[in-house]
Amino acid sequence: MWPNSAEVLPAAFEGSGVTVVAFRPHSVEPSGHGFLYGYEVDTVDAAGVTATVLTFIDTDVTGADASSVLTTDPGTGQPLAVWAYPADPLLPALAGVTYPDRVEESLAALGIAVTAPTLAVAAYRPGKRAVIRLDSAETTLFLKVIRPDRVAPIVALHAAFRAQGLPVPRVLASRADGLLVLERVPGVPAGQKVLELADDPRFVAQVVELGVRTARVDVTSSAQSDALDHGAWHRATLRSALPERAAEIDGLYDEIDRRRASWAGDPRRVIHGDLHLEQLFVHPAEPWRVTGLLDIDTAGQGHPARDAGALVAHLVVTGQWHRGNGDEAEARACERLADEVSRTWVGEAPAIADRLAPAVASQLLAHAGGQATLGTDSGRRKAVQLLGAASGTLWPRPVAAV
Repeated sequence: MWPNSAEVLPAAFEGSGVTVVAFRPHSVEPSGHGFLYGYEVDTVDAAGVTATVLTFIDTDVTGADASSVLTTDPGTGQPLAVWAYPADPLLPALAGVTYPDRVEESLAALGIAVTAPTLAVAAYRPGKRAVIRLDSAETTLFLKVIRPDRVAPIVALHAAFRAQGLPVPRVLASRADGLLVLERVPGVPAGQKVLELADDPRFVAQVVELGVRTARVDVTSSAQSDALDHGAWHRATLRSALPERAAEIDGLYDEIDRRRASWAGDPRRVIHGDLHLEQLFVHPAEPWRVTGLLDIDTAGQGHPARDAGALVAHLVVTGQWHRGNGDEAEARACERLADEVSRTWVGEAPAIADRLAPAVASQLLAHAGGQATLGTDSGRRKAVQLLGAASGTLWPRPVAAV
C-alpha cells in the first residue's frame, strides 16, 4: 500500500521555499525491511519558478541521515523518511557528482584532469547505485556512485573480470565514500540495434560465450539476490496491486516454487547477475560484435540459469515496450532474439533446460509488479500482459511434471 502521499509530500517540503503542486508515482522497490516509493513532484517557488523533483518516501527509516525528513504516515502512524535526489542517504558521494565545478575538483584530487565537464544521468537506482556520464574536452568518463561498503568488492570484481579477458571497463580511480571513475567502453548499447541483431546468430553466440568465460572468473562471493530470491516479496506486491488476479498470481508463483524445489543440489557458477541488452555494448557498424560488458556490481556465484533467464525476460519486456510505442518490427525482433537466446544457451548448457522457464517467469512477474504498483491504467495493462507472458513461459509443463 502506497503511503498517504497527498499529505506526506507537501509536509516534507514545508520550509524548503517551494510548494508542492502535483506529484506522480514513479517507482517502488524493496528497501531494507520496507519499501522505497518514488515520485515525480512538481513544485513552484515564491517567484513562480517551477521544477520537478525526484522524491522518495522510505518506510525503512534506519538508513535516514540529515538530508532526510523524518515524519509519519497520518493514516497509519508508520514512520517514514523523505528525501529528494541527489541527497540519497545511502549514496553519500552522489550529490558531489551532480555539479560540474565540484566534479572538476574531485577528479583533480584523484589525478584526473577534465575541463568544463558536462554531466548526464545515465542510470539511477535509489539507495543502490547511480551512473553519471561526464563529457569534457579531454575525455568521456562514467562516474559510478555506489554504497561505500561496496567499493572494494566492486573494484576487485572489475579486476577479476578483466583478468579473464572480459570487456568490462577499467576502474581509473575510486574513493572510499562510494565513487568509482570508469573508462568509457567502445560501442553502443545492444538495445539500439535489435533489428540488426535479431537474425544474426553471431551476436547471441558471443553473448553465450561471454557467459562461459564469466563462469571462469575467480570470484567466490555470492551474486546479488534476484527476483527468484525475492519471490515472496514480489508475489505479495503483485497481489496487492492486482487483487482481482490473486489466484492467477498465486498459481504462477506456486508453480515456480514447485519447480525450484528440485534445484537444491545444483552447482553454482559465476554469473553477471543482471544481464540485459543495456549491459551489452556492440560495435556500431558490426553490431553482432560485443565490445563491452557493463554493471558487474551484481556478479558472483549464482544459479547457472539466472543470466539466460534475465536476458530473455528483459527481451520480452523490451518487446512489449516497443509494441506499446507502435514499433512492431522492433518488438518482433526482441521476441526472435529471446527465442534464439533460449535455444543457444540451452544448447551450450543443457543442464539448465528445465530451469530456464521458472527463471524467466520470475523475472517477468517482477517486471509486472513494477508496472502494476505504479497505479496507472497503462501500468496495470502492461502487468496483465506480463502475467500472460509468464504463464506462457511456464506451460505446457515439462513431461516429467505432468
